[in-house]
Amino acid sequence: MSKSIYFSLYQQTPDYFVRIFQSVDWALSNGVTLKVSIIGKSHRVISRKGSDCLTEFITCFDHNLPENSLESKCLKPGIIHNQEYQYGDLKYRVNVEHVSQIFNAMDDYTGFLGDVSLSDTLTHVFTASSEDYEVPLPFTGLVLSSETNTFYTVHTYPEIGISIISSTNIELPSLSIVK
Repeated sequence: MSKSIYFSLYQQTPDYFVRIFQSVDWALSNGVTLKVSIIGKSHRVISRKGSDCLTEFITCFDHNLPENSLESKCLKPGIIHNQEYQYGDLKYRVNVEHVSQIFNAMDDYTGFLGDVSLSDTLTHVFTASSEDYEVPLPFTGLVLSSETNTFYTVHTYPEIGISIISSTNIELPSLSIVK
């Protein structure tokens, strides 16, 4: 069994129906607000500062996802998607990785992050589709570090032996002073 998993980034919020399992509103120390949603074994994060808005998805491939994204990358083993985007007042740095490590629970993932100062978490564990009790239950989780303006995500797929992990840092562009 193989799955195509994609990172996508949109200006604004695309007109795309999602089934929300968990949702929360977070704020970064720089005033950027986040609407964070776990949508199946996927996530959607809507980042806003004033009228500027970027929406991030990590999802299994869906033909109904709008095509007009700023970026859409298939996440492949061994290839790290490390990219910076700037849109209006948002400077968006993302690092997404397809890893051969399964995290058994959200505590395993937050421990993996090391000394990151965590502000909040959002997690959803999915019921197992098989009777194999030795395989951990799949889950999706997001962690906020508001003081560093960064959120981290984990998506586990124990049925195929992988996890997708990411970190997204959102800064405001520096104002240059001309004399």
